[in-house]
Amino acid sequence: MSVRKYQKLNFTKRALDVLMPQKNSGRQEYSDEGQRGLMIRVSANGNRYFYVRRKVQGRDQRIKLGRYPEITIEQARREAARVMADAESILKNEEEQAEGPDPTVEELFRNYVEGYARLECVRIKEIERDFVRYFYDWRNRRFSTITRLDVQSKVNRLQRDHGRGGANHGIVLMKAATNWNLKRGYISGENPWNCVSAFKMQARDRFLLPKELERFFGAVAQMPNVTVRDYILLSVLTGARQRNLLTMRWDDIDFEMAAWRIPKTKNGDPQLVPLTTAALKLLRQRFEHRDSEWVLPGRIAGQHLVEVKRAWKNVLKEAGITNLRIHDLRRTLGSYMAMNNHSLQIIGKALGHKSTQATQIYARLTYDPVRAAMEQAQAQMLNLGRVPLNVVTIQTLASADETANQGAGDIATL
Repeated sequence: MSVRKYQKLNFTKRALDVLMPQKNSGRQEYSDEGQRGLMIRVSANGNRYFYVRRKVQGRDQRIKLGRYPEITIEQARREAARVMADAESILKNEEEQAEGPDPTVEELFRNYVEGYARLECVRIKEIERDFVRYFYDWRNRRFSTITRLDVQSKVNRLQRDHGRGGANHGIVLMKAATNWNLKRGYISGENPWNCVSAFKMQARDRFLLPKELERFFGAVAQMPNVTVRDYILLSVLTGARQRNLLTMRWDDIDFEMAAWRIPKTKNGDPQLVPLTTAALKLLRQRFEHRDSEWVLPGRIAGQHLVEVKRAWKNVLKEAGITNLRIHDLRRTLGSYMAMNNHSLQIIGKALGHKSTQATQIYARLTYDPVRAAMEQAQAQMLNLGRVPLNVVTIQTLASADETANQGAGDIATL
């Protein structure tokens, strides 16, 4: 059997730009002196394509990277290095698992769910749904065959089909499931999901604006379903997450302490939520007419309230409000606390944030003390500089602190 020879060439822009097909010789192929496995093919019509030549499981593979110069030499070398590393990873996994099991992606996921997630994670139903939604096509795939290039391609498809949020959910899920299996010895080698990072997301900052409050509460007051109405009101009054509110039990409410104990939050820890006067009044009214263990019972006996999408849509339509989600009611409480100059630590405590990073979004609203200080400094500068009154009214600036304090008072009364 003859061995095909490839001419070696140092891939530089000058060298590749002059590559042309030779007469009566068909296509030519050159291998890069700078990166193992990287090749370029010159077709009969003069097109130049990068590809990687490697061996996997004893078979010769050619992986097309793209056409030059749309793909630069630097990009081709980086991608070739990744492809070759994946080939070595496959070989290593084959050697390590030659005498051991080679589980599928679904088997690894089930190990993770039954061994950890079902016991520790509040969002277990969402986790299982995400796996079916994002990785159903990989369910029978063997872990040993998954390379970093496969993972990157999968993430790119998730971002295209489900957006950045969906792709990020997939990344977090598979990283966690694979790491859990690696630590417990169900698989060996490296985690191919460690090569990808989550997409950067724009933090949502929507909350009920002062001009929307009257219309919103007016629409809520007219709701025919009292249970759904009270759920929406408690969302504002407690700032709690939707799942925690929907699964609120009477056993968790202490009217004497004016507190609600959430046994397990999204963070996995219990939380004690202070109940305000308005929240206590609403809960006492419901307690007098209770007929279930749930504070917010559903239509089916013995079950709690589950879904309010249609009712929420009707509220927004009646109030003439757009781009508002139920979760934004939680953010609304935090936003008005910030506008009343409460510290980020207090806001985080009220909302049950485990990290200060989650509370930073409210920092932009604690502007009143900063504005008052700026107004006072400007008044002093203009006064000392004897700026003429026809340029700026010193008296107006001097009273800026009173105006700022009055504004904060107005917000506090909303």
